[in-house]
Amino acid sequence: MLKKFAVLLVLLVLVGVSCQSAEPKDEKVVVGMMTIVSHPSLDAIQQGVKDKLAEAGYVEGENLEIIEGNAEGDMATLNTIAQQFVDEGVDVIVATTTPALQAAYNATKDAENPPIIFNGVSNPYAAGIANAPDDHPAWVLGNQLLDPVAEAMALIKEIKPTTQTLGLIYNPAEANSVYLAELAQDEAGKMGLTLEVATVSNSSELQTAAEALAARGIDAFLAISDNTVTSGFEAIVQVANDNDLLLVGTSASMPPRGAAAAFGIDPYQEGLDSGNLLVSFLKGDLDLASAEIQIQDAVLLTVNPAAAAEQNATLPQELVDKADSIIEE
Repeated sequence: MLKKFAVLLVLLVLVGVSCQSAEPKDEKVVVGMMTIVSHPSLDAIQQGVKDKLAEAGYVEGENLEIIEGNAEGDMATLNTIAQQFVDEGVDVIVATTTPALQAAYNATKDAENPPIIFNGVSNPYAAGIANAPDDHPAWVLGNQLLDPVAEAMALIKEIKPTTQTLGLIYNPAEANSVYLAELAQDEAGKMGLTLEVATVSNSSELQTAAEALAARGIDAFLAISDNTVTSGFEAIVQVANDNDLLLVGTSASMPPRGAAAAFGIDPYQEGLDSGNLLVSFLKGDLDLASAEIQIQDAVLLTVNPAAAAEQNATLPQELVDKADSIIEE
């Protein structure tokens, strides 16, 4: 009798485990989502994560709780948010942007917990988080969101063939931006272009930096996915418009805000892909330690003919015809 009872108990346990692996857990999952700042690109990434969670059956108020932390550009606040997530015992941290990843990593590295899924990170290697796609902390995983800098620079030449000098603004406190600025400098050399740079520490300095670059005689602005730049992007747009300077970016979120065009990453797709990782992890189908960091390759050509006209530029019709998205104003 005892033997039969033991066998029955084992079967019941196995059935229970099987049911848990097929569907989201009945108990509530707590996800801590953190970012250095809010702007359209990052908002789209985080929305993609949320949409993928909902698609997988995770419903806020039922089996899901999302705690959101926005540091509003302050690194000390970001560190506090990360530590609060650790103290509150969230099940997983979703870190959006390089500064958020660095803060989350520093807060979790002693206990190697909670797990971290990152997104919106240009270079996790330069940021000191990973050494290679297959050599990263066992509790940390995400996609590398690498700006197509060379392609965006080629786009500038296609729109304005006489371009010789580009202007670029970035925040040197952001490791991802330093990497992208160096990449842009290398690509400029290969293309025979001159790259003038200006650095800022916050978005209130963007207009002055843009005006300084305009005064140096640049022919066009190249806008990379720097969080400070993206937060106050309209300030650069205004200077570009006032000085008839073409403005091209590396994010699909930039043309709706006034860039003439962008050859860049689709931030919403980045969020969906990150959400896939998160869902797979929550369901027990993904081992963070053995999985590799992948490169996000969802690149879109987005154009805004009206914005180009404000910058005294005309987009070639063949460019408009092949665009993935055309912003109508």
